[in-house]
Amino acid sequence: MTLYFIALLLPKSLENKIQELKLEVAEKYEAKHALKLPAHITLQIPFRMETAQEKELIQLLESFSEVQEKFPVKLNDFGRFGQKVIFINIENHALFIDLHANLQETLNDFKQFNQREKFSKIHPHISLATRDLNYKQFPAAWADFKTRNFNAEFSACKLCLFKHDGKTWHILQEFELQK
Repeated sequence: MTLYFIALLLPKSLENKIQELKLEVAEKYEAKHALKLPAHITLQIPFRMETAQEKELIQLLESFSEVQEKFPVKLNDFGRFGQKVIFINIENHALFIDLHANLQETLNDFKQFNQREKFSKIHPHISLATRDLNYKQFPAAWADFKTRNFNAEFSACKLCLFKHDGKTWHILQEFELQK
């Protein structure tokens, strides 16, 4: 079974700015895991599925994206989860919660989707450091980011299905929000 996940992609210009921050974290604090993916906002955590079901899932996501509205996203400064994750804050979670709920409802209709891999709560964010940020490095990294300002705005308009090849994630298909 192959590993997949679904996320919202950012515009390339903003992705490049965030990539610079991820590189800074990797160089200063030896936390490189977040560099493995482009900047994104996770809507469905990784799940396993037979590769033979890809076409059906892609069709489902195409139909889903055709009825979803684009919406504004505001990024504001930095946050953290415990002493492992540093991220860029997203304002107005309500729009993401609605999109996530709609996606979960759609995935309910996909018989190959494992119910155990769904999640009911979402905390939209863009990770800069995760998993490999050592607890000894965390205080310095958080001290660095908690006082910084970061502000950006963009339109949420593109979903992405990622696929893992056993070593790294790749974009399998992108889906434009149509409304």
